[in-house]
Amino acid sequence: MGMFDTVCFDKAYTCPLCHGKIDSIQVKEFENVLENYRVKDCPSHAEEIRIIKDELFCDTCSKHIGKSIYIVVGRGILLGIVDTLEEAKKLLNDLNLEKLVLWYHDLYRRYMNEQKEKNSYRRFLNDLREWYGERLHERPEDDLATKGIWFIWNSRHLKGALNPVESVERFMTYKKMIKALDELWEAGHQVLDVYYPEEVSAGEERWSVDVYQDEINERCHLNWTWTVVSEKQLEVDGEKESQQPDWVVIVEEPFSDEVVCQAVGKWLRDRGYEFGVKMISPEQARGSGLIKKLKETDIE
Repeated sequence: MGMFDTVCFDKAYTCPLCHGKIDSIQVKEFENVLENYRVKDCPSHAEEIRIIKDELFCDTCSKHIGKSIYIVVGRGILLGIVDTLEEAKKLLNDLNLEKLVLWYHDLYRRYMNEQKEKNSYRRFLNDLREWYGERLHERPEDDLATKGIWFIWNSRHLKGALNPVESVERFMTYKKMIKALDELWEAGHQVLDVYYPEEVSAGEERWSVDVYQDEINERCHLNWTWTVVSEKQLEVDGEKESQQPDWVVIVEEPFSDEVVCQAVGKWLRDRGYEFGVKMISPEQARGSGLIKKLKETDIE
């Protein structure tokens, strides 16, 4: 098929042959740069006003299913995907200046967020090159501090990593977690259920637990979500807080479920999220990450 773009549906269609879900369609009507577009995205130029008719294709059956849809573009913005030409014309006729300005505000906000993301990646690549290219990772940490070399934005991705690949993995994992949290908040989630599989007695001074949050694990393909560890355990392990990945949370208090929830909650608030955190038992959770893999292995 060559290069194309993908229009994603807000509501999936059902294939009448295999009853599978069809949640997008590939089109060659825009820039053909393998971009994904949703309603309110801007796939074309501001002067473009048109209705595109196309036929749904089922990837499972590998055939067209005989169902036509209409993709509506007004002033370059994807207004919607509808089933009839009459609905498509109505979408265009209902487009007014007030709605257009409102949608452009949304587009501008997304553009600014994308610029911030680009700058974040650019900054990380520059820090990565300097950290390994100038062999700063071989210097004692105290020496780096006296020279004012902090890498404030990416230090948790660089310090403690064994090599550039691990630094990249830390950075990408953190980015995926933030994206998943944004999606959960936008979807209306206000409380995150968390749990841990380890058996730790309340009041223990030296302790560490891997904290699971199923939605984040599944979206990011993680083994677990956070690790909460006490300072005394970190000291016994001979490790430094500054060398831990960004999802490792260090606490002073003895172990309790409340301390774990507070640690995760503070991690979230420090990044601008207002989620509540609720501890549940592993039996109450559907399971994800490493726990899910181990259960599947036991079944086999």
